[in-house]
Amino acid sequence: MKAVVAGVLLLSTGAWAQDEVQPPGAELGVGLGYAHSKDQEGGIHGGPGVRLHLLKHVGRYFSVGPEVAVYARAGSRLDVVGPGSQHQFRTKNHALFQLGGVARLGVDLGGIRPAVLFGAGWNKGTVSNLGYSVGAELEFRPTPWLPLALDGRLHRNLYNYTYEGEAEVNYLSLGISWRLLW
Repeated sequence: MKAVVAGVLLLSTGAWAQDEVQPPGAELGVGLGYAHSKDQEGGIHGGPGVRLHLLKHVGRYFSVGPEVAVYARAGSRLDVVGPGSQHQFRTKNHALFQLGGVARLGVDLGGIRPAVLFGAGWNKGTVSNLGYSVGAELEFRPTPWLPLALDGRLHRNLYNYTYEGEAEVNYLSLGISWRLLW
C-alpha cells in the first residue's frame, strides 16, 4: 500500500517524469558595432552604429526575423571632380542604413553557441542597393537570461539603384549584441 501511495504522489507532483525545458520562442537583440566600406576611388569609410533585430525561434537551431541597422559615415563616398589634371577630392559623408531580414542557424554546445548568419535587405548610404549578407557569430551566456553575441558579416550588393559604376559597394560589419529571450 505504501508503494501505491508513493507512486500516486510522484505522478501527481510531476516528479516522476520531468518536463523538458522549452526553448524561448522569440528574442529581441540590441547590438553595437562598426561597419566599413571601400568606394571606387579607394576611399575607406566606416563608423560605429547600432543594430536591432526581432527573431522568431523555429526549433532549437534556427531563428528568422527582421533587423534594422544604422552606422555613422559607413555609407560615405569619395568623389573626384575637376577638369584635366586639376582634381578635387570631396567626401560625401552619409550614414549607412540597412533594413532587411536575417536567418541564423546554430548549434548549442553548452554555454557557447556558434552560428552562421544569412540575410537579405536594402542598404542606403550615398549608394542605394539591394543586397545579401553572410557571416558568423559566437554566443556566450554569462547569465541564463541575457546572452551576449559577437558577430562578423560581409554585406554584398545584388542590385544598385543609384550609380551604375558603383556596383561593387560592399560592407563589412563587426558587432557585439545582447539578447532578451522570451
